[in-house]
Amino acid sequence: MPLTDATTVLRQYFGYESLYPYQEEIIRALTDGEDVLGVIATGGGKSLCYQIPALLSGGMTVVISPLIALMKDQVDTLRECGVPAACITSLQDYSERRETEAAIIRGDLRVLYVSPERAVKTEFFSLLKKAQITLIAVDEAHCISQWGHEFRPEYRELSRLIREFSHAPVVALTATATPAVQNDIIAQLHLRRPRRVTGSFYRENLRYEVRPKKDTKGAILSYLRNHRNQAGIIYCLSRKGVEELSDTLRRTGIRALPYHAGLTRKVREETQEAFVRDRVQVIVATVAFGMGIDKPDVRFVIHYDLPRSPEHYYQETGRAGRDGDPADCILFYSPGDLHRQAFFIRQESSAARQRAEYAKLEEMATYCEEQRCRQAMILQYFGEEPPVGGCGVCDVCCSPRERFDGTTIARAAITCVQGLEIPCGSSHLIDLLRGANTKKIREMGQKDTTGYGTGKGHSKDDWRSFIRELIRLGYLERESGAYPVLTVGEAGRELIAAGETAGSVFLTRTKKVPGTRKEEPTDPLFLRLKALRREIADREGIAPYMIFSDATLRAMATTRPETDAAFLSIKGVGAAKLERFGPTFMAALTPAGSGADGSATETLRLYRAGCTMAEIAETRSLTPDICGAHLAEAIENGEPVEIDDLIPPHRQAAIREAVAQEGTRDLRRLKVVLGERFTYTDIRLTCAVDRQNNQK
Repeated sequence: MPLTDATTVLRQYFGYESLYPYQEEIIRALTDGEDVLGVIATGGGKSLCYQIPALLSGGMTVVISPLIALMKDQVDTLRECGVPAACITSLQDYSERRETEAAIIRGDLRVLYVSPERAVKTEFFSLLKKAQITLIAVDEAHCISQWGHEFRPEYRELSRLIREFSHAPVVALTATATPAVQNDIIAQLHLRRPRRVTGSFYRENLRYEVRPKKDTKGAILSYLRNHRNQAGIIYCLSRKGVEELSDTLRRTGIRALPYHAGLTRKVREETQEAFVRDRVQVIVATVAFGMGIDKPDVRFVIHYDLPRSPEHYYQETGRAGRDGDPADCILFYSPGDLHRQAFFIRQESSAARQRAEYAKLEEMATYCEEQRCRQAMILQYFGEEPPVGGCGVCDVCCSPRERFDGTTIARAAITCVQGLEIPCGSSHLIDLLRGANTKKIREMGQKDTTGYGTGKGHSKDDWRSFIRELIRLGYLERESGAYPVLTVGEAGRELIAAGETAGSVFLTRTKKVPGTRKEEPTDPLFLRLKALRREIADREGIAPYMIFSDATLRAMATTRPETDAAFLSIKGVGAAKLERFGPTFMAALTPAGSGADGSATETLRLYRAGCTMAEIAETRSLTPDICGAHLAEAIENGEPVEIDDLIPPHRQAAIREAVAQEGTRDLRRLKVVLGERFTYTDIRLTCAVDRQNNQK
């Protein structure tokens, strides 16, 4: 496959100029008939890896997706880009499902989304045999693995579908998969000598930060007050925590809603829709929320509680900043969270699973307690080389640290551990070093332990940092399991044995904690474009980001395109969106502005003076479509406009008949029904007149 074919499709439908190298490799392999396992970070463009081959193939791609919300979201987004796509779900009525099945048989679709449960049904196989299947894509493929963190039994049967349509290549895609999970995916799906392609896990626009769990609600409220115009997700471990925090936020005037498995499906769907359509600012949720969300402008993800594994944490924080703009990932941490998560791990019936989960929990503790670049620790966990010098934006990289002689601290901790008859964990060791008078210390008679009280000059947080660093340097070791205890490492034994002749132990400590990213002043034109996007989205029943992303609107506000070519050059604008939305947005961007005293009024004045649309466009150095959008805006603002000279009455009647039959004023749907003889301007103006007449 020539790469130019893929980039042409990318430009035409999705409005982007180039692919990432890993996307190119996957697309090349699939178009050459190879199976592929792709591990690509959330927001890294997994969907394009099968959507572009689907458009190049001339046949239909079947996508296995775990959530109805995710399927609907993907289908709506593709349709907005001009891609023939559909899904079959349990929520569709009989007529809608029959219409989709007929489209499959006719060969009208390029992408079809289904659940794993439907994908393995015999009757579904019979339907697919009537179509030309050219590719099978398994999304969220980690769900298939017994070692994955989202285990879903139905995925294990997908090999039946793959065997039934063995002529079609298969791509399995996931955002998080360790080598063990990757091997299991390949085995369970029976992939044929697949090409493994791993994209970078590095999300340079995400700012990772760990904060101590002190007055957490107050800290969250303070953060949200400084980010009132931004959307985000807050994760809590329990349903009770979700309800309490969301209630607290609402009482302080923040638009927040709870989301957890204890709510009815209807309530969950309504909550999700409110979030993606910008009607609510914050979702407070358990991990039940997020996989079906493709909202690109999530500006923050906050974890009120510690996630169970780095995979969970990476996937959840990956829902922030999918549009490439800066976003915050804040985790509130307390060592007590480790005990809560360990309790849940102990409920696992498999000893092997328990050991694996304890190891992952230990990695989360390392992430929270070690003072190393947060991005570097995440990348190393997934086997990727971290950036030289750190990411430069996480709390550790932005907090100047000083290196100091910590030999006395190291000796105190090591000798205290050596002097214990019964090994202990970090929390108990810290209590001993700080001379605490706890019930456990009294009962065990440990006040005479070597090192007791020698660390009173340092806080608990300081000691947690010191112990974690001593473990990393090999002076102490921590065993894994439900109750991880400390022992002396080889470097620690050598330090004590060398006595006064030993070299110094250097540790580090934070000098200053930086503030989080401040919300930047917003360009008024950008806000107007967002309002216009929201108005169109509400009218057409879709999420605002399906029209244009914030990044695309920002580019419009900066460049102010006035021609089709200039508008099409903006990242995120494809041919279908240019035709459908370009005139309206360019009309709002014209130098005179929009509204009753702006550009729309000038266009209306010239039209009433008897000028044709071509003459108005030439006079104003605009396109006829933009002038048509100006007239539609004037009509919406209550100006009486006679459009018979532009659209003959019989054509207006045809448009109105289509509106009545379809029960919608969705421009895309009406354009499909009416055909090429009618332009978007024809439909836009007729619908604007009818809306205005209905308001009288």
